[in-house]
Amino acid sequence: MENLQRLLDEVRLIRRKADVERREADRRGENFNIFNILGVTSDETRTHSAFIAELLDPSGSHGLGNQFLQSFVDTVDCLRSWNFDTKSAKVLKELSIGGKNEDCSEGGRIDIAVESNGKAIIIENKIYAGDQEKQLVRYYNYGATNCPNGFRLLYLTLDGSDASEWSKGELTLNEDYYAIAYNHEISDWLQRCIESSARHPLVRETLIQYQNLINQLTMSSMDKNSQEELLELMSDPKNIDSICSILSLEAKWRERIFKVHVLAPLKEKFQGMDIELKNRGVNIKRPEWKQYIRLDWGNTLGKNAAIGITTNIAGPKVKQKIDCFSGPKSYAPSDWWPYGWKKLDETYWTISQMVNGNLAEYLCQEIDMIVNEIEKRHLPM
Repeated sequence: MENLQRLLDEVRLIRRKADVERREADRRGENFNIFNILGVTSDETRTHSAFIAELLDPSGSHGLGNQFLQSFVDTVDCLRSWNFDTKSAKVLKELSIGGKNEDCSEGGRIDIAVESNGKAIIIENKIYAGDQEKQLVRYYNYGATNCPNGFRLLYLTLDGSDASEWSKGELTLNEDYYAIAYNHEISDWLQRCIESSARHPLVRETLIQYQNLINQLTMSSMDKNSQEELLELMSDPKNIDSICSILSLEAKWRERIFKVHVLAPLKEKFQGMDIELKNRGVNIKRPEWKQYIRLDWGNTLGKNAAIGITTNIAGPKVKQKIDCFSGPKSYAPSDWWPYGWKKLDETYWTISQMVNGNLAEYLCQEIDMIVNEIEKRHLPM
């Protein structure tokens, strides 16, 4: 335990030095960022997919031809030895592949498709939005039908998380599709792009701003020197056991943060209701209810988080869509969600958003809306 405390003290010193560097950068105007100013930091379609597609396009307005696309191919492992011709490539944004069929195995819109000589790189881009039903399956089926010389299906997230079974079905990671990350492949690729655009100052400076945005979204706020200093400290043989101990507790640590900074405020807000952390989610009910409000997520706390009203009681249920489960990320009633359900905004599920109270406040608002509609419409619970 003494070694672990020493390690944490050393990390704290590096963080303090990084904070000083960041404040100095603020004073020099180095953190001026047009994406933040315009409030489009997490817009998957109009910001991230659009910007990445423009960089990948050999005929893009950056004026560097296929250099950025070639750098992308050289950065992503599954593309490096695939012999993809970047000079003749065409880039398609929001590619419509038809309406969804009845079993959701076909149709939809592909975020980014890069096509060349019968091959394609298909990119599904996720910042905070949740997966859609059989989404990767649909894009895989499109590639299998329309790319005679092969395709690579890339699932892009902030941290390289795997797709949910809801999206991937029976597809196999690293065979049928590949997970890549903003904080790894995209970050490395952007650095290559910045270096190759040295003689194009407007392009270079825009890339630097976008790179800063990615660092912000992935919480990679440290400068490169501080990162290297921290990595060296973590790689020191005398610290390995302590680092392994910390990493092995990550899931339990996130759950502890959630209990202290989110679950406790929910219980304080909704006194008189039973609120229980259970089975990768939270159950919320009044003692007389047979059904309950359910916060639900996947294997990772907050990943693909959803909210609805459900029950463990067997038998047929009255299915009725209610107003608070309407909107762009809402879904029709089912046996599990008889009143419908909706995806929750994943922006709020970071550690910092838990600690500063934003997640608790957001969930309180969502639960309030549901309780109010239950009472207003006298829904059977």
